[in-house]
Amino acid sequence: SYSAPSAASVQEQKIPIRVAGFYDPGILPVGNRCLLVPQEITRSIYASTQTFSPDGAPTNGFFIWTEDPARCKQELSKRFSELGIAPYWQIATYEEFEFSKDLMQQFQSDRTLFLLIAAIILLVACCNIISLLVLLVNDKRKEIAILHALGAPFTSIAGIFGLCGMIMGCVACLLGSLAALFTLKHLDVLVSFLSALQGRAAFHPAFFGSTLPSELSYDALLFVLIATPLLSLTAGLIPALKAARLKPSSVLRAE
Repeated sequence: SYSAPSAASVQEQKIPIRVAGFYDPGILPVGNRCLLVPQEITRSIYASTQTFSPDGAPTNGFFIWTEDPARCKQELSKRFSELGIAPYWQIATYEEFEFSKDLMQQFQSDRTLFLLIAAIILLVACCNIISLLVLLVNDKRKEIAILHALGAPFTSIAGIFGLCGMIMGCVACLLGSLAALFTLKHLDVLVSFLSALQGRAAFHPAFFGSTLPSELSYDALLFVLIATPLLSLTAGLIPALKAARLKPSSVLRAE
């Protein structure tokens, strides 16, 4: 990959090559930094003027696109060290470039912020479940007292309201997952609506690309389907314990 100036800007040019092997020229200082390639490749590179990159990004070199850049860097560094050519190469991921380091840190900060917002939303949802079940316990005090008087055990009374909280969480999880899948499928329509509402692009292409990622994360979906019922059950324990501790004599006397 090398940079070549055009009429409007500097554009990146790419030449695919296949590494056939490494050659050790001995003590020659220049040979260690040379690549033996066909003449047409050198003509193409030297025909362009090398530009200076003020942001620290490499203008010429080998760029490798992989799903795990950190692991690829580690494996390349290990192999280069074994071959004895590590001092002549600089291996870096895109996160280490000056022009993208601040941007990646900002994305990580945004991710942490969104996780905090999601945690607050879950906390509010659990509080809503607790409030609804407390109101249900207060409304069903007479029925709970009758069940106690008929010999219903502590665990049965607590299990009824704990199960109610879990059912509420499961229904909400199902509806929320369906809404999320529908939104993910029609993400372009939502982005267009937000852009029209703001009068400008909701997600700038320079930062987010021309299209937003719309792939479903099955790990995240599985986590939601497992964690939501457990959180709902946990939120339902407080009203369930309150219902199980009601004294039937005092309740029936008050009724």
